[in-house]
Amino acid sequence: MELFRYPVLLAWLAAGFAALVFFRFRAEEGRAAASRAVLGPAAGSFAASPEAARRRLRGLLFFIALGLLCFAAAGPQWGVELSPVTDLKGNVVIAVDASLSMGARDFKPDRLSNARLLLGAIAEKFAGYRIGVVAFAGQAYVQCPLTTDQDAISYFASALRPGMLPEQGTDFSEAIETTLGMLSRYGGQKVLVLVTDGEDHSAGLPTALKAAAEQNLKVFTIGIGSPEGELVPMTDSAGNTLEYKKDKRGKTVVSKLDEAALVRIAAETGAAYLRYTDPDSAAEAVRSSVSALDLEKSKGKGRAGYKNRYQWPLALALLLLLIELLVMEKGFEFKRPSLRLPRFFRGAAALLLLAGAAQAAGTGAEARKGNSAYGKKDYPKAVEHYSRAQAKAPKDRRLDFNIGNALYRAEEYDKAAEAYDKAAVSPKVAARASYNRGNAMFRKGDMAGAIAAYRQALDLAPGDKNAKFNLQKALEQKKKNSCEQPQDKKDPDKKDQDKKPGGGEGDKKEQEPKDGESEQERQEKQKQQEQQKKKAEAQERSRQILEMMKEKEKAAARDPEAMKQAARQQGKPEPQSRLEDW
Repeated sequence: MELFRYPVLLAWLAAGFAALVFFRFRAEEGRAAASRAVLGPAAGSFAASPEAARRRLRGLLFFIALGLLCFAAAGPQWGVELSPVTDLKGNVVIAVDASLSMGARDFKPDRLSNARLLLGAIAEKFAGYRIGVVAFAGQAYVQCPLTTDQDAISYFASALRPGMLPEQGTDFSEAIETTLGMLSRYGGQKVLVLVTDGEDHSAGLPTALKAAAEQNLKVFTIGIGSPEGELVPMTDSAGNTLEYKKDKRGKTVVSKLDEAALVRIAAETGAAYLRYTDPDSAAEAVRSSVSALDLEKSKGKGRAGYKNRYQWPLALALLLLLIELLVMEKGFEFKRPSLRLPRFFRGAAALLLLAGAAQAAGTGAEARKGNSAYGKKDYPKAVEHYSRAQAKAPKDRRLDFNIGNALYRAEEYDKAAEAYDKAAVSPKVAARASYNRGNAMFRKGDMAGAIAAYRQALDLAPGDKNAKFNLQKALEQKKKNSCEQPQDKKDPDKKDQDKKPGGGEGDKKEQEPKDGESEQERQEKQKQQEQQKKKAEAQERSRQILEMMKEKEKAAARDPEAMKQAARQQGKPEPQSRLEDW
């Protein structure tokens, strides 16, 4: 008894499996050595972790499954079983006449084309039988050996052509003798189906028929053609007719169906003759005649053999591979199931969520449009979009902050301060809103309000350096304004002053004292005039500086970095104009 059907394959698979196991253990040893070199004493605890244990388990399951697959591939077998034995008691050979006379066109397109169709139909009727194909003319050749492959039979039959054989003529004895040689090593009854137009030109037919009778070869003959006959065309390689065949005397040959010879051949071998009309009916007639000879497949009692047992190791290997896939290195985490609401409340909650999501989507779209307009310096359009978004979400203070930034850039400082007041309610933007409100108050000229806003911003964000710097500037400006105010009240600007004819405001020419004025009064008045002149010059210089600063601010508005630098140099407050995005 052989335990394996393929012992050589088992030896090769065992060698490969052993080599794979060896290299895997070498790799594991190298990994362990590298872990000890890197982790030191901690490598032991790492190797003993649950993750490492699960990884080793996965490797073990994989190798066991691989070994079982090799075991199954070798074909393990034990136990004895009886298997049915199927034999073919009949063998069918189809001999097709391939002489030039088979090119006659009394059957369209020609006789040989109809013979090919008949051959294919017979192959279909005898599915499961051994069938061979012989092509013959003056000699016979095995076109297709005995086989049960119908595709092979159809392939070789398609190669049949009139005049394809080197020696022309029609010799039935050659076809019979070639068929006997094909069937000599097969037992049981033998059948030859001879497809021809019946014009035999051989002298050895009686000898061949005697040999066929001795070996129990049944020759069924099928006549294809018409008794009236048809001319035999001579064609070129493309199938074009060049001329018609002539005999040695130059007379045109007319090929006629010789049924007498075919009937005699079938009768001497105990078979039957039939005339060809169409492929299906002729094939069915042959099938019925052959069935009468009891050539059906027969099944014996059976023979003893070892039973193949590969299914068990294969199934076990697949199961282990499935388990290996389910074992995770990180293990499983089971979470406590959450309580679910009833279906009605779940539906209502889903509707509320969808409504909220739709509203949020509309608000975000308008806010993003506002941000886009702000980036394009279109501040009135930005305020419009922010206001629409605020109408949909009135409690969202980020929109107030963005509105304040847009109004600040549009130099509407009063409205910007109001927007920053509303935004300061939200803790997320309170510090920046207070800082920007201080900037708006500073630009407006309300130093007290700016100082209060900067101090509020520092209370919320003590580390804000910009707020500290702007608070210092606001305090300095307030002190400066308080120092200039009494002098302005005492010496208001006077546009119309007493001027001497031909003299100007800054004329240094000594004026004549008026009647009743003492020298001391005249000097006091001259001193006041000089002070007023200096004050007017200082105001003119301040006006020019302010105009120059406005021009610089307008130019720097296109470049935020330049605006920040200019503001730091000139002591101007710079707003935190970063928008809240959606």
